[in-house]
Amino acid sequence: TEDARFESHSGIDFIGLTRAIVYLGQRGGGSTVTQQLAKQLFTDQYDRTFWLERVLLQKPKEWIIAARLERFYTKGEIIALYLNRYDFLNQAVGIKSAANIYFDKKVEELDLHEAAMLVGMLKNSSLYNPLRRPESVQNRRDVVFKQMARYDLLTAEEVDSLMQLPLGLDYQRVSHDAGTAPYFREILRGELKKLLGNKDAKGDWLIHQADGSPYDLYRDGIQVHTTIDSRLQKAAEAAVHEHLGNELQATLIRDLRSRSSSEWPFYEGIERADRERIINSAIKQSTRYLRYAGKQCPECERPGFYIDKSTDDSGDTWTCDAEKGGCSHTWHRPSKKEIDRSFREPAKMKVFTHQGPRDTTLTPLDSILYHKSLLHAGLMSIEPKTGHIKAWVGGIDYRYFKYDNVSQSRRQVGSIFKPFVYATALRHGMSRCSELPNQRICVEMPGDQPDWCPDNSDFEYGEVVNLEYALANSMNTISAKLIKDFGPERVIQLAHALGIESEIPAVPSIALGSAQLTLKEVTVANAALVNGGVHISPTIIARIEDKYGNVIWTPEPEIRQGLDKRTAYTVVDMMKGVVDGAYNAETGKRKGTGIRLRMDVERRKYDGIKVPMAGKTGTTQNHTDGWFMGMTPELVTGVWVGALDPTVRFSTIANGQGANTALPIYGYYMKSAYANTALNLSTADFDRPEGMGLDSLDCRQLKELQQATFGGAGFDDEDLFE
Repeated sequence: TEDARFESHSGIDFIGLTRAIVYLGQRGGGSTVTQQLAKQLFTDQYDRTFWLERVLLQKPKEWIIAARLERFYTKGEIIALYLNRYDFLNQAVGIKSAANIYFDKKVEELDLHEAAMLVGMLKNSSLYNPLRRPESVQNRRDVVFKQMARYDLLTAEEVDSLMQLPLGLDYQRVSHDAGTAPYFREILRGELKKLLGNKDAKGDWLIHQADGSPYDLYRDGIQVHTTIDSRLQKAAEAAVHEHLGNELQATLIRDLRSRSSSEWPFYEGIERADRERIINSAIKQSTRYLRYAGKQCPECERPGFYIDKSTDDSGDTWTCDAEKGGCSHTWHRPSKKEIDRSFREPAKMKVFTHQGPRDTTLTPLDSILYHKSLLHAGLMSIEPKTGHIKAWVGGIDYRYFKYDNVSQSRRQVGSIFKPFVYATALRHGMSRCSELPNQRICVEMPGDQPDWCPDNSDFEYGEVVNLEYALANSMNTISAKLIKDFGPERVIQLAHALGIESEIPAVPSIALGSAQLTLKEVTVANAALVNGGVHISPTIIARIEDKYGNVIWTPEPEIRQGLDKRTAYTVVDMMKGVVDGAYNAETGKRKGTGIRLRMDVERRKYDGIKVPMAGKTGTTQNHTDGWFMGMTPELVTGVWVGALDPTVRFSTIANGQGANTALPIYGYYMKSAYANTALNLSTADFDRPEGMGLDSLDCRQLKELQQATFGGAGFDDEDLFE
């Protein structure tokens, strides 16, 4: 059906080519199987070139390459290469995969009518898709039978019998959207395409085969060894589901019930015009609207490049243009009025829930608002001494939400940025026990801008506190004082040296985390603190091997000293106060914003962790985003929680703070990790640099030592010489 004279021609079928020219392709194309293989192997973006370019440029290339293929390969090898590279759709690339996906069989187990269906798909698998156009596919299969009879491979009786058989599909769904680490796998795919597509200054492929040609990610059998630990990855995904699905989402739903219908699900007091603008933007980004507007084919999901306006007996239509490589599907082209009405008419649909997909009936507009009300999360865990990323949770369900909250989403980071402010103060002469008054500070702003005068989240002021206590309890007044004294430029310089890549505005409010950063980069920067101030660029690939097991690429991480060891250790040791609590001499109490990890409350399943650990909570303005940064000597883990739309949020800081939204995910994750003895995670404390002396003591220990030595009862000068 594709190339009747395949066994006799030398790569180009001049009879078929002449027929195609005379009849303008109406009685079959002129390409041979060898030419189609040449197109698969060596012609990039064929479907995106117009017919004139194909005729004048692409076809001559195909003829030359096809002739060379015929010279170096047998007919059997050519047909095998072609079938092994053909895309049969629905994740079925190659004949082996197609046999498995469509019939749950090996190639050698296929019956004749099953093999004929796959051969029939070779004409245009988008047009002859057995899942969407079974009748067309069956008709095409029957053409294969008739061609076999024409060339005496079947009798007329056998053809009649075979044509009575159904397709007999036994479809095995294969989806890259499901399974472990789907967000990571998509990031990995992009990274591999980038690596394999890199060239040097001479235009040669940096990673290449023996003949200098590039590797094909999907067809050349390369083996990719990633840094992800499957056990930690599963623990991380389970932790996100446990907290959001079984606890936090229900809390947000109860909170949102207090909103009026004119506000839901957005924040209380939202202006009507703002709400309408947000909704209209969401509508235009929906799959339904993209199809109505001719920006996505509902049949093959190709983008607007392939789609043209058309008209038939039914009226105005869109067509996925076959001339551009589309599937020829045609569908109704609605007017704006029809589109608006369709979004307000109830329809059966499947929606996401944290307990699994649910069938329901909603208007598309209500569906959009419902999905706006969902909480999302991101988690990344990195090994500080190597830069190897061990767990990556980009979102709650890749099947519904493709946006990656680890490396793509940039959100205000809140108080998890404060350690870089404190590190700047320490490296410029202050100590962890330097004391400052907890009083409101104002920073004069340039021009007509009002002075910047931040409040503490609890609005409590008055006592004198040391830096150690202020960081552990995330006191805004102290951070404001430090940024006023040392300036934002020094803080920005340090943050970039430790691994933050995004631009940070040189304004005082960065002290409280107004900068919009990715979860990935802020986690990497905290990993540098644990690694003695040494930044190691993160990697997700340990090595790449060819199909024979030869290593063809290994990472060469960038390594730099972003902060001196003593200061880095001191900051991490101060951050232990977030989890363990820091002592306040005036109140006589030990407090920290993440101290619940150490508690053992029966209703909490994520607390009771006893191993050495540092951390930092973070909450952004209007408690839109919740953050937690957890640190052990072996793993530094960042967690973000929030709605995708910042206008959807908790109404109180008690519910919306990072200690309530993000910290529990970290707790679940680490408890699971430590419970898995096969991981052999260390319970040792952070390595202290040599020569730290008294600098390694916390402020309470230092004060007690000073009192015992210099101010205690019975002290005598002679004691200094004992």
